[in-house]
Amino acid sequence: QQVADVVPGYLRAQSADGLTVGAAHLGPLSGRWVSVLFYPVKNPRGQIAGLISLPVNLQALGERFLGAVAPTDLVVVIDQAGRVIMRSRDSAAWIGKPVPEAQRLGATGAAGRAFMAPGLDGVARFFVAASVAGADWRVLAGVPVDQVLAAPDRALGVGLLLVLGGLAVALAVAWRVSLALVRPIEALSHVATQVAYGQTALRVPPQQGPRELAEVAQTFNRMLDAREQAQQSLSASEERFRTLTALSSDWYWEQDAQHRFIRVDGQPGRRSGPLLSDYVGKTRWEFPAPNLTDADWDRHRAALQAHQAFRGFEIQRLDDNGQLHWVTISGTPMHDAAGQFCGYRGVGSDITERKQQEQRRLSLSARIEELSRGLVQAQEEARRRFSGELHDRTSPNLAALRINLDMIAAATPQARLTDAYAHRIEDTRALIDDTTASIREICAGLHPVALEAGGLLAAVRSFAHQLASRTGLRVSIDCPHGDIRLAPQLGLALFRIVQEAMTNCAKHARAKVVVVKLQFANDPMQVSVTDDGVGFDADRVLQRATRVGLGLLNMRETAEFVGGRLRIESVPGGGTQVTVQIDAQQSGRDP
Repeated sequence: QQVADVVPGYLRAQSADGLTVGAAHLGPLSGRWVSVLFYPVKNPRGQIAGLISLPVNLQALGERFLGAVAPTDLVVVIDQAGRVIMRSRDSAAWIGKPVPEAQRLGATGAAGRAFMAPGLDGVARFFVAASVAGADWRVLAGVPVDQVLAAPDRALGVGLLLVLGGLAVALAVAWRVSLALVRPIEALSHVATQVAYGQTALRVPPQQGPRELAEVAQTFNRMLDAREQAQQSLSASEERFRTLTALSSDWYWEQDAQHRFIRVDGQPGRRSGPLLSDYVGKTRWEFPAPNLTDADWDRHRAALQAHQAFRGFEIQRLDDNGQLHWVTISGTPMHDAAGQFCGYRGVGSDITERKQQEQRRLSLSARIEELSRGLVQAQEEARRRFSGELHDRTSPNLAALRINLDMIAAATPQARLTDAYAHRIEDTRALIDDTTASIREICAGLHPVALEAGGLLAAVRSFAHQLASRTGLRVSIDCPHGDIRLAPQLGLALFRIVQEAMTNCAKHARAKVVVVKLQFANDPMQVSVTDDGVGFDADRVLQRATRVGLGLLNMRETAEFVGGRLRIESVPGGGTQVTVQIDAQQSGRDP
């Protein structure tokens, strides 16, 4: 209302569809006679969203367009109130004053009709009038009456010519004034409307017209340039923000002062519970989180009420299929320009895969501990076995050797020459050979030399020969790619498995034939030991973990320790097959 009181035409311009020209008045700041031009700017929906308003200095405008009028002639522009707003002569002295009543009445008559009226300077003139398009202005163009009557013989012709000439001058002035006011403003309005539609690259073209309009157009163009630069800078900043957000998290979120989500942008790599759009308008604790108790949520809400930043808050969510997912969120409080708290903003990430990896790591750690305990048990079992072999074979031989040596040492020289002592000496040599062979076998069992010299195939053949010679088993070895060498650790592990399986065939299976297959070129690589013995219930034996079962457990743990899988297939009375499979990338084999 304050603007309407100071600027005539402001209220009418708010509902007009095109250019409106306000009444002439003294500007409250400039002290000059001005008229404010208004042009509506519409938004993309066709509604008036604003007004382009421009105060025009009427005296400067009159001097620009009426300065070329002959001194004896007179052109006057009057407003709806009948006041002079532009004059071709002495404009500064007459602007704002009312025109003579005769001129005002003549101006309101039919356009193009000549009339005679005195001017403010007291000179009577013939006048014609024309309207200014878009404004409640009238243009009066007149010539002195005495010039028309000076030649009576030509009075009629000259009078008509003068009337027509005056009318042409009035129309020309009205046309020029209208174009000068309307065209630049229409161009400015057109560009403003197109900018509202998103065509921000448009600019107002330079046009002839009042200096004020040119300055407005230049200012408007500079504003668009600055806006374009700011928009480019903002776009670059947003792109950097999106890039950093994408690199550091899966989504970005904002909350209002009541901790309701108002924005959630981004897309996690997998469904981490509800859709991101489902969060808008709700709080975080309105969604189920199996890993959090009421006390956990109370602590989180207390931190939010205290406007504290938080990092790494882990939440478990359920998706539509009932699958559990883990997310982690971090947030920081937001404040407005006045320092008032207005909500939170932050980022979130799907950490389901990381959590699964942690679970696998813990499971593997537990399994490694279990395998380590199994290996310790296997070492103890090996020590017990070799201790038993030393006790059962080596110790009796050493005791017999001591007895023979004591008897030989106590005999007389003549007694040593008899056949009985000669036989005892031969028995001593046999005991020494047997003890040496026993120690060699024990050493071969502890660390097979053939494994380093000839590889797994050579070590298996050597052990099979020794086992067959002691037990009478018929051992068949099938190895189509015996030239392939395995990594030392893998070869030793497979040898221990084959050694344990063949030993079980001799001790427990009461087998007659054993078949060993070494398939190094397969993927996965496979080693198997098959016998025709009595068989057993493998699952029951493994669960009982007796001394026999402990050997089976050791084989399984040894296979797992090198990344393999062990399978035992056996039924009572149907023989046994022990198979180890190892993927090619873990075999470390060399041609």
